[in-house]
Amino acid sequence: KNTALLLDRSRVDSKSKTRSLIGDSIYYDRDKGYGEAFGNIFITDTVQHIDLRGDYGYYNEKDESAFATGKAFVQQYSASGGDTLFLHADTLQMITIDSTYRRVKAFYGVRFYRADIQGVCDSMLYDTRDSLLHMYNNPVLWNENYQLYGDTISIHMNDSTPDFAHVKQFAMACQQVDSTSSFYDQLSGKDLKAYFEGKEIRQIDVEGNAESIFYPQEKDSSIVGLNATKSGFLTIWIKDRKLDHLKIWPTPEGSMTPIPDLKPEQKTLRNFFWLDYLRPLNQKDIFREVKRKEAQVPKRSNKFIP
Repeated sequence: KNTALLLDRSRVDSKSKTRSLIGDSIYYDRDKGYGEAFGNIFITDTVQHIDLRGDYGYYNEKDESAFATGKAFVQQYSASGGDTLFLHADTLQMITIDSTYRRVKAFYGVRFYRADIQGVCDSMLYDTRDSLLHMYNNPVLWNENYQLYGDTISIHMNDSTPDFAHVKQFAMACQQVDSTSSFYDQLSGKDLKAYFEGKEIRQIDVEGNAESIFYPQEKDSSIVGLNATKSGFLTIWIKDRKLDHLKIWPTPEGSMTPIPDLKPEQKTLRNFFWLDYLRPLNQKDIFREVKRKEAQVPKRSNKFIP
């Protein structure tokens, strides 16, 4: 009947030898081109440089789809030698489009790590066709000392490096002034784009109800005060991981408040949260179970419908 049950750490390869299914045990139906694996499974695609792993999974040769669950994670590496993406979720699904491109869906408790960017969200979609990585439902993205979050985040990749991140609707970017202070530079607005140069954010554009809070520093790193602005549009340029200069238009409003005169409610913008405790620290830390504090979940949030 062209069916088989393979035991003791077995492997099934596709006819093209570009994809394989490995598991402690595998049920395989040759006519249907369907393989189902149990226990420490490994699905690899050498064309798209994607590895899918988990406790249970399947691979379908007919439509070239794959599925993994149970400590599931995907590893996407670059042929050009760029940073490798390590991503964990409760469930992972890989779909083939036009026999060439892959679409990877991740559901529930998504955590990912790359050397240049890290993130958490509830659901994620990665499309190899246009190198777009979409984060849904309370997403948070980190780059160096910057934290970005909003309703949804789309990361546009250029080859193996991030080109820019688009934070849609309610959007926030912030960084801690220094590791020992309780002051945070903050930007917020309806729409935010953060542009990368190399592996770091160099420019941030904010459109619609743009607000900012910055803490200018003297040469000796002492904080001068709080600089608050409001405008329709805002752009900042970053150098050496600090604010280099700021542009606000068309009708900006601004104020400077000395540190001794600051009131607690002036120190942060609406919906500001410092979420560093959620941040994946390395490729193994993607499996750490940590939940966002209920008080730090914005009232407005998209719900991703796969």
